Amino acid sequence: MKLAFLPGQLFLTKSEHGDFTVTFTGQEILKTRSQKLAISKFNELRLEMEARYPARELTAEEKAEMLQKTIGDELVGHNSLGGRKKKSTARSTRTFGG
Repeated sequence: MKLAFLPGQLFLTKSEHGDFTVTFTGQEILKTRSQKLAISKFNELRLEMEARYPARELTAEEKAEMLQKTIGDELVGHNSLGGRKKKSTARSTRTFGG
């Protein structure tokens, strides 16, 4: 399990031993075995940081670029030239005449 709030460099990770660790700018804030406690601490810190690091609005150029990329990806996924199966031919039987 990994959660992250990149603008604030806040991370929640789970180790292979089952410990949950909340880190902020490289410093360990909390280390516990309780997933519920770790997630609640992460969310508490994230809410505080969202007030400090508000999301910025995308510019018109960024929105247009994202739209072009999305449309391009969708068109490639639904290409009419490929992906069709061949129609099967009539199968023969072992009996004569049919």
